Amino acid sequence: MAHIAYPSTPNFKNFKTDYARALDWQPSEDDPSLASETQTPRKRPPTRATFFGTVKLHGTNASIVFGNGKKINPQIQSRSWIIESGKKDNLGTYALLSKAPLSSLVDQILAVRGQDEKFREIYIAGEIAGRGVQKGIAIVALEPFFAIFNVRIDGQWADMRQYKSCSLPEHRIFNIAQYKTFEVDIDFRESTAAVHERMNQYTAEVYETCPFGAAFVDNTGKQVSGRGEGIVWTMVRSPFMDESNVREFDDTILVNFKTKGESFVTTSAPKEKKNVDPEIGRAVAQFADYALAERRFEQGVEYLEGEQERQGKPRAGYDIRLTGAFIKWVVDDTIKEERNEMENLGVPEKEIKKEVGERAKLWYTRKCNEG
Repeated sequence: MAHIAYPSTPNFKNFKTDYARALDWQPSEDDPSLASETQTPRKRPPTRATFFGTVKLHGTNASIVFGNGKKINPQIQSRSWIIESGKKDNLGTYALLSKAPLSSLVDQILAVRGQDEKFREIYIAGEIAGRGVQKGIAIVALEPFFAIFNVRIDGQWADMRQYKSCSLPEHRIFNIAQYKTFEVDIDFRESTAAVHERMNQYTAEVYETCPFGAAFVDNTGKQVSGRGEGIVWTMVRSPFMDESNVREFDDTILVNFKTKGESFVTTSAPKEKKNVDPEIGRAVAQFADYALAERRFEQGVEYLEGEQERQGKPRAGYDIRLTGAFIKWVVDDTIKEERNEMENLGVPEKEIKKEVGERAKLWYTRKCNEG
């Protein structure tokens, strides 16, 4: 099988902007999706939806893929590549998962589904976290583990409220839905200010004390304490979704977003709203001030370390020889994550890339010199 990438998770601001566009979509006569009766017309998403929130763990993305209807020899992946026996691991992902009876997870998933045992593909997405993976959060006190946060069966994303029992704790494979969770309803035709404030309050609670970490004790027997990263909110089925046959829940698409604690936010704190200055240079600087918080640079370093491990090299995040790779990652990530803000400001992408690249270079060079 080819590598199957896990979808990226936007922040709430970008998610809401893109969702509003989807709500306003109208089919046209020349829309290719309406070309024949055998094709499924595109549908607009629900105007009102329930979102299930689970604690976002600060680690490295990993997934287990069972293909061709077989429970044996699953494909183990990092976010970017397939990890194979005898080849370079990603922070112990293969070492941890290959020792567990992963076919038991398939049995558990199929038991919850309640149908026959036939399937084409089961995709289990999660996070490798714990000691030696990331820093600055409660779960660094735990031995490495894998936490399941999503499951896809034959192309359909499961409601994790129903699949929270699927885990192998004796093999350090947990299920994030078994720990503290949250739930909000969002009406996208109304102001989202109140629900956004409530989500931020929940996120602040997680940031103050990670509820996942607090469920464990460290190797001295002391309850784990410390910060959590944030919350991931995923759309799940609700009774009011069936009010219109035009806006139906589509479980082949993973609809989610994230809210993060203060030190994990990749954009700077919002400034007072002002009209965008017509001078391009000032608008570009305004965008860079907004988009480049310390956390985005730190994620760039984490990316470099992951790539070094994949290539069998020592994990050295600050190496002047990696400046170009660091700049490229920061520029690409900023454009991908903050394109809506860039378009709102009306600034050329070329100028944005130049400004972001220069700031990334200055930040990384300073860190290398400090080391």
